Amino acid sequence: MRLTLHTEHAVHMLVYLAVNPGARVTVADVAAFYGTSRNHLMKVALNLGRAGYVRGARGRSGGLSLARHLEGIYLGEVVRHMEAFASSGSTRMEHGQRAPSSAISLAGLAAAALKAYLGVFDQCTLADLASGCKVSQGLRGRDSPSGRLGMVPAWQQTEGS
Repeated sequence: MRLTLHTEHAVHMLVYLAVNPGARVTVADVAAFYGTSRNHLMKVALNLGRAGYVRGARGRSGGLSLARHLEGIYLGEVVRHMEAFASSGSTRMEHGQRAPSSAISLAGLAAAALKAYLGVFDQCTLADLASGCKVSQGLRGRDSPSGRLGMVPAWQQTEGS
C-alpha cells in the first residue's frame, strides 16, 4: 500500500509546523523547504484546515500554525482523512451473480491488511514523528542544506548517525 503524494505532503507540512512552534509559517515557506509546488500545498493546507489540524491567518503577519497539540494528532487519523480508502463493498458480481467464496475471502483479507496498515500509523503521534532526529533534523529555522526533509529509511542509516 502506498500513500498518495497529497497525504505525504500533509504529513510533511504538519511536521514542519510542529518543529517550528509558535511561528507563523507560510505555504511558500513549506513549498520552498520541500522543493514542491506551492499550489499543491495550498490544497493540502486547505484540507488540513477543514479537518481542524491547522489554522491559517491572512494578512501581513499571517500564516499557518497547528490548531491542536502535537500529542493529540495521530498519524492514522491524518492518513484516514487524507486518503480515500475503498471499502470492500458488496460481494455481488455483475448481472446479479453471487461472487465465489474466494472473492469474499479476498475482500476480508484486504480489509484486514488495511486495518493492520493503518494500525501502524495509529501508534504514532505528530509529536513522535517531529521529535525523531532523522525526521526533524534541519527543519528548525528553515535552513536545511538540502532544501528537503531528511527522512532516512532504516536500511540506509549508518551506525552512529
